[in-house]
Amino acid sequence: MRIVLDDRETTLLADTVGVALKEAATLAGKSGRMIVEIEVDGIAWCEEDLASPEHAKRQASEIRLASAHPAELLRDTLTHATEAVLNAEQIQRDAAKLLQANRESEGMQQLLEALSIWNAVQSAVSQGFDLRVLTRDEARAAGIDFDGAVSELDARLRSLRDAMQSKDTTAVSDCLMYEFPATARRFAEALAALALAVSGIAAKATASSK
Repeated sequence: MRIVLDDRETTLLADTVGVALKEAATLAGKSGRMIVEIEVDGIAWCEEDLASPEHAKRQASEIRLASAHPAELLRDTLTHATEAVLNAEQIQRDAAKLLQANRESEGMQQLLEALSIWNAVQSAVSQGFDLRVLTRDEARAAGIDFDGAVSELDARLRSLRDAMQSKDTTAVSDCLMYEFPATARRFAEALAALALAVSGIAAKATASSK
């Protein structure tokens, strides 16, 4: 089985995909990196494939893997999250306009789309902090009030959901149009600041691995 890591052929030995992945992860870990992509005989595997015991027992002719430093992953996560937040805020504005035009069904559908983005962003950022590249305490020490931005966002989302549950479309549209934009901007700015801080860590990690 040919095992290629970051476009370089390795001398690793394995008789199954699972063993190959484990060996490659160990090799990448020696330089502080982690496996982020895997192709088995030219086919990219997703998380479901990797989690399948049946798939892990498979044999293959060639396995190609890509690794990244955790700081690079967190930087990209935060950058994408910042973009997603700005996108969600625009969707919410559109939803508010639809509600104000008495197009409630369309407006609520837009709002649910925005809320799903918020949930995905919060989950991704939480998982990003689990990489332990940058702690919340370190972010605070760097002058980034991420916790404050999170608290404000949580409070705004609670108010929005209360208005949705009471079916008060006027309160919902007012929250989306007039109250939420500043909250979204603050959260996006905090994410962007975190991404910038992590970029510095990623740059140092990349330089030290060369």
